[in-house]
Amino acid sequence: MRKKKLEKETISEFDKSEEIEDDEEGKSSELFFGEKRFRTALGILSILFIFLFSVDLSVMSQETGVEEIKNRVSEVMAAGFTLDAEITVELDARDFEVTGFDGYGTARMLIWDFKGDTNNEIQILVDGQVIREVHVLNSNVAAYSVPVPGLVTIRGLSSDAGAPITYAVKFPDRKQTLFNVVPTNGTNTYKLVPRF
Repeated sequence: MRKKKLEKETISEFDKSEEIEDDEEGKSSELFFGEKRFRTALGILSILFIFLFSVDLSVMSQETGVEEIKNRVSEVMAAGFTLDAEITVELDARDFEVTGFDGYGTARMLIWDFKGDTNNEIQILVDGQVIREVHVLNSNVAAYSVPVPGLVTIRGLSSDAGAPITYAVKFPDRKQTLFNVVPTNGTNTYKLVPRF
């Protein structure tokens, strides 16, 4: 019996010495007091910053959007921006000359209806040749490849309630968004000119 007690005491002393060694190793692996809390806080802050920077902070207010549309040309408007249905902006039909493209070749042209999903119809021509017989305008951005130099023509086909057809054209190479209207059976032109 005495032998069993000795064995238990020896085992328990051995367990205690192991725990003390583990505690000492844990303390020696920390560079400073409270390092675990610091690491936890740093991890939470890192996740927070990643989340904040991944959220698109370039959301434009409706008031700012109306001002940009009234100016007709915007370099800050994101492709696909639409106004609320109850907001109206008076624009007249215009032709534009877009300059400063990098050399000869092709450019990307984005087009959408900045009034939302009106489903107005247009026809798109480049240098007099039809590239899209009927394009239904809505809030979804459509992309076309157009030649530079070139002349893009937007022809109005049909409009809901006979109102002028509203649309926006963006040339990402130039970072410009152009806002325009075209009457049914009317046209707008965009002359694309390369930088010399």
